[in-house]
Amino acid sequence: MSRAGCILGMLVMLALGASAQDFTLSMAPFNPDAIDPGGQSSSTVTLVAGTGFTGTVNLTCQVLADPGTTPPVCQMSPASVDPTGTSLATVTSTGTTSKGPFTVVVTGTGPSTTHQDSKAITILSVNADFTITIQTALAPSSVHAGSGGQGIVNINPLFGYTGTVTLSCASITPLVTIPPICTFNPNPVTVSGATATSQISISTTGPLPTTAMAGSSKMSYALWLPLPMFALLGIGTRGHKKRAWFLLGFLVLAGLLLLVPACNNSSSNTTTSTGITPNNTYTFTLKGVDSQGNVSSNTGTANVAPTVTLTVD
Repeated sequence: MSRAGCILGMLVMLALGASAQDFTLSMAPFNPDAIDPGGQSSSTVTLVAGTGFTGTVNLTCQVLADPGTTPPVCQMSPASVDPTGTSLATVTSTGTTSKGPFTVVVTGTGPSTTHQDSKAITILSVNADFTITIQTALAPSSVHAGSGGQGIVNINPLFGYTGTVTLSCASITPLVTIPPICTFNPNPVTVSGATATSQISISTTGPLPTTAMAGSSKMSYALWLPLPMFALLGIGTRGHKKRAWFLLGFLVLAGLLLLVPACNNSSSNTTTSTGITPNNTYTFTLKGVDSQGNVSSNTGTANVAPTVTLTVD
């Protein structure tokens, strides 16, 4: 072998040895590859060591963005790996993150070499919105008919929402003839980019006080009827005594006739209301609608719809 050929062979062997002591870096697609403001997405970064590679690879994550835009934030966990191993690149957006596609670049720096890979992620454009949550449950939670409970409701703005929200109890279960009544104060509620609150009150209908209608008053009126006769007796002459006695008897008889219904009514004239909220456990589903007709985004979904409960016993 010539000297030149020997030198070339040594260089090839050195190159192969160096490459064997290297590592590779690859990113999986982000899952999901599109998120709402305030959302998160992750990509698994895999590092594979070549033959004879030893050492630690430090990882960094960068989101490329056009001037004037606000990119999401990217973090690596863990930030260093001894190949072969994996790390997670997590992208987090906020309410101020710009909308549109972004490119995420992960860089791995080893003892002697550096490698990169990149993947795309999109921040979706969404409308400002709001949700309703229960800050304080109803207290007391169990009452007698005629009483009620109070709690606190939060109206939470999303993505910079501002507006005026009118609260209501969208539904009540079970349905009864005289159900509890739901009210809010204040209502509507002004939301200016920060969480606003309103007091919810649930009231029930109870029995009216029992009252007696006194029939004795009617009786007393009847007893006054003979008095004119006694006056006539006092001023009548001897010749008119028979006529006076006749008139007295007539007035007494008329008084007795009036006393009969008065006596009958005196023991039975009582009133008791039958309009009472039945004993049961009532659940109210809350809803908010703003002046533009937008409904609270967590209303109507069974597992997240805000509810309050009151027991009438």
